[in-house]
Parts: sequence; C-alpha cells; structure tokens
Amino acid sequence: MAQPITTPVLAPGTRYRWDKVRSQHQLVFPEGMIVLNEPGRAIVQLCDGRTTDELIAALKEQFPGAEPDDDVHEFLGHLAQRGLVREGAARD
Repeated sequence: MAQPITTPVLAPGTRYRWDKVRSQHQLVFPEGMIVLNEPGRAIVQLCDGRTTDELIAALKEQFPGAEPDDDVHEFLGHLAQRGLVREGAARD
C-alpha cells in the first residue's frame, strides 16, 4: 500500500469546476472527468496545500457530526492512484 498523502494538492492539469449546464461538481483532468458528490467536492476544494489533518478539521466544520477521517484518506488514496492528487510542499 502506498504511503498516505499528508499535504494533498491537485496534480498539474487537474482542476475542480462547477458545470452549470449539468449542475455537477467535476474534477477535470486531461484524460477525462469525474463527477463529484458534495463531500468529494469539499475534499477536492480543500486540497490547497493544507495538511490532511487540517483538511479533515475543515470538513468537520462544514459537515457537523461527520467523522470523515477514514473516508478522506480512502478518497485521497484513490485520487492519488489515478495521479490526480499528489503530495504538496509542506507549509511553514
């Protein structure tokens, strides 16, 4: 199993977008597109150089009562396997 990502950022060429025509959150990359549900959208938009722990804390604020820890790690792992998320530089 690969090492978990601790500072997730979107890989070059990968971006989030809101498709107004289809009313969908999307993760767009050169080979295609993934439709995101609301939690997936929230995770992707938080892949901005903050740590995974900070990302999970932000999700707990957005979704009170949720315990997203395992789901976040699993989701980021799937995106990393597809080359859509990578390890970012640690912030000081």
